[in-house]
Amino acid sequence: MAGMDKAFADENVLLDAQPEHYVMVGQPDGTVHIVENVGPHICSFYLGSWSAEAMAWAADADERLPEAEFPYKKATNLYLADGTVVGRVLIQFGDTAEGFTSSLTVYLPTSCPESVLEHHLRHFAVEFRNWIVASAAARA
Repeated sequence: MAGMDKAFADENVLLDAQPEHYVMVGQPDGTVHIVENVGPHICSFYLGSWSAEAMAWAADADERLPEAEFPYKKATNLYLADGTVVGRVLIQFGDTAEGFTSSLTVYLPTSCPESVLEHHLRHFAVEFRNWIVASAAARA
C-alpha cells in the first residue's frame, strides 16, 4: 500500500498483539483504521500518519524525553471518521546496553472517565509487550 507505514502492513500481527483489537487496517494515505475495546466501549477511530506535522504538537509535550537518551520519537493523532481529533500518541525509544527502553504516551480528553484511561494504559502495555516479543521471536 503506497504511503503506508510498513509496521501496519500485516493486520494479523497487529490483531494478535491484543485480544481487544478487532480491526487494524492500513489505508493508502498512511493512516490506520482501528476498531478496539477501550474499557467497556467498542471504539472505531483512525491513527494518523507518523508525520512531522503530528510531531509538532509533541515538541512541547511535558512527556518528551531528552534527545540524547530517546533519539527515536514518533507522534500521531487519533481521530474519528469526520476528522475530529480524540487523542494523540507519543512514542519514544532509546538504546541501552541490554536492548532498548521506551516511553509510550497516549493523550485522551480530560472528560474521559478515569476507568477508560486506566483500561487503555493496560491495553497499550499488553499490545506493545506482545509486539516486542513477536518481533524478537521473528529475529531469532
